[in-house]
Amino acid sequence: MKKRFLATVAILGLLTTNINATDRTLSQKELIELKKSVKALNKPMLTLKEGIDRGTVYFLKLESKTKRGARIMNAFVNKNSGDIYFGKGYDKDGKLISFPKDIKAIKEGISFSYGNGKKDLYIVTDPECPYCIKFEKASQGKLKDYRVHLILYPLPYHKKAPVMVEWIMQGKDDKEKKSRLEEIMVKNSTIYKKLIKNPKEPFNTSGKIKIMAEKSRKAMNELGVRGTPAVFDGEFNPVSWGTLIK
Repeated sequence: MKKRFLATVAILGLLTTNINATDRTLSQKELIELKKSVKALNKPMLTLKEGIDRGTVYFLKLESKTKRGARIMNAFVNKNSGDIYFGKGYDKDGKLISFPKDIKAIKEGISFSYGNGKKDLYIVTDPECPYCIKFEKASQGKLKDYRVHLILYPLPYHKKAPVMVEWIMQGKDDKEKKSRLEEIMVKNSTIYKKLIKNPKEPFNTSGKIKIMAEKSRKAMNELGVRGTPAVFDGEFNPVSWGTLIK
C-alpha cells in the first residue's frame, strides 16, 4: 500500500508539471518502440494496447494475462528517467486520468436487457458468484426506474457458471432469459444440470456462448471491472450496488 501511495504521489508530481500540454495519441510504431525500450513492459504477459503522450509522461493502457483472464491496467512512464509507475493517476484538480471508454465494445458485450425505465443500468454478473446471487435477490422489484443491461460472464474459477450461462442464454428472447436467470439466481433451481452430459468432464459451452463470453470480457475490461457484481450507470460510472438496493 505504501509503495502504491508513493507511486501515485510521484505520478501527481509529474502530471502537474505539464497540465497545459496537449495530449497526443501514440502510433502503433511508437508503442512497439516504447515496449522495447522500457524493460518492465517487455514481458510476454503484457500487451501495450494504447498510449498517450502527456508531455513529460506517457500514459499507457496495458492488458495483462492472468490465471483469471486478461485484465486492463494503466501505467505512466517518465520520459526523462524512464521510470514506470503502475496504477491510477490524477490531474491537478483531482480528476482521474483515463482513456475514453469503447462504448461499442461495452454494448456488444450485453447478453440481454430488460425493464422499461428511462435510466440505463449496466450490470456485470456471474450466476454462480455468491455476491451476484445476493445482489440479484436483493434487487428484485427495486430496479423499475431502469432499463437494465446484463453482461453475463462466467468467471474462470466458477466451474458451474458456464453451463448456467448456457442454459440462461437458451431462452428464446430477453424476457425468457431474464426468467431463466431468476430461476437459477433467485429460486436456486438446478434445472441447468440437464445440459450436463458427463458430470466428470468440464462442460463444453457452445460456440455461440464462447463468442458471447469473449465480448463480455472485452466489455468488462472497458468498464474496468475487478469483481462481480459490478454496476454502472448510463454514463458508465461505477454505482455502489449496496446503495442501489436500499
